[in-house]
Amino acid sequence: MNDFFLLNNESLPYVFVDQNIEIKQILVKDLNRFSQFAGPIKKLESYSVETITALIGTEIFNIMGLCSLATSLDPENFAKHIANQDAIAELVLKIIQVNEAFFKKEKQQSRSRSEVNESTWFDSFQYLISCGHRPDDILNMSYGAFLKYIEAAQRNERQNIKNTAIAVRIAMQSSKQEWEKSMKQLEK
Repeated sequence: MNDFFLLNNESLPYVFVDQNIEIKQILVKDLNRFSQFAGPIKKLESYSVETITALIGTEIFNIMGLCSLATSLDPENFAKHIANQDAIAELVLKIIQVNEAFFKKEKQQSRSRSEVNESTWFDSFQYLISCGHRPDDILNMSYGAFLKYIEAAQRNERQNIKNTAIAVRIAMQSSKQEWEKSMKQLEK
C-alpha cells in the first residue's frame, strides 16, 4: 500500500465469496483489540494461504475477531462460509496486506541491554504532539500512517540537529564578518 493509501485511511475493496466488502486499515485507537486477535497470525514464520489455512481450525475465533475489526464483512455471511478455508485464508492475507505495518516482521538488532531505550506509547504520542499533531487525530490515524509520521518526524529532527551542528561549526571556525555573512545568506 502506498503512502496516500495510508494517509487517507483508505480501505481496499474485496469480494469474499459472493459479498462485496471493504478491508480497512486498523486505527491506532483500536490497536490493542486488533493485536489480541492478530497475535497468533503475527507469530507465523511466513504469510501464505497454506500457513494461514493450517491455523484456521484452532484460531477461528481470533480470525472472526480480526475480520470484525478490519473488514465490513457481514458476520452471518462469514459464518455461512466458515467451511471455505481457502476463502478465509485469502481474506486474512488481504487483511495482512492492508495492515502491513502491523504484520511486518521486525528485523532483529543486536543491542546490549544498556543500549535498549524503553519507549512507550505515551512517548510516541508526545513526540507527535510536539510536532503539531492533536491527540484525537493521532488516535484516528491508521497504524501505518502513525508509523510513517513517526519516521518523518525523526528524519526532520535529525536534519535539524545536523543543521544546528553545521551552524555551530561555522560559528567556531569563522570570523565575526564571515559569521554575519553566513547569517545574511540564511535570511534570504
